[in-house]
Amino acid sequence: MKLLYRGVSKNLDLTLNGQIKPKGFKSKVTAYHDGKIKHDGTFTHGESENNAVRAQQIDSGLYNNCFVSTTKNLKKAIEFATTNYSEAGWIYIINSNAFKTYGVISKEFSDPLYPDEIEVSIRDKNCENIPIEVIIEKYEVDSSGKRKT
Repeated sequence: MKLLYRGVSKNLDLTLNGQIKPKGFKSKVTAYHDGKIKHDGTFTHGESENNAVRAQQIDSGLYNNCFVSTTKNLKKAIEFATTNYSEAGWIYIINSNAFKTYGVISKEFSDPLYPDEIEVSIRDKNCENIPIEVIIEKYEVDSSGKRKT
């Protein structure tokens, strides 16, 4: 089983009612000359899914993209969940082997913006919430990153 992790703060989890929801609604976006992107060839001209994923790596929901960030690295997910170990948060464990069955699309790059995050961007095929069926576990971590029982 190939696992992905998503770490979110307690506040975000509460706001999203315990679901994994995208901030935007577009699977393809056009990057703007707004100072948020670099003109280094990672973005393409016009609307594309790759642009949406690249935008997600810069800022969640940038340009109304519907991707959600996950990681292959549990330690990174814990850092995100705890806001660098300053508060309690939640870890979602996601089964990427179930993506095809439940209509989840995943995308990762060999040259991500933040290589140490080992980010995999995922979205529902219709840009809706990530289906609960791909989440195999959710647990709380304290501010030190330890799993609460």
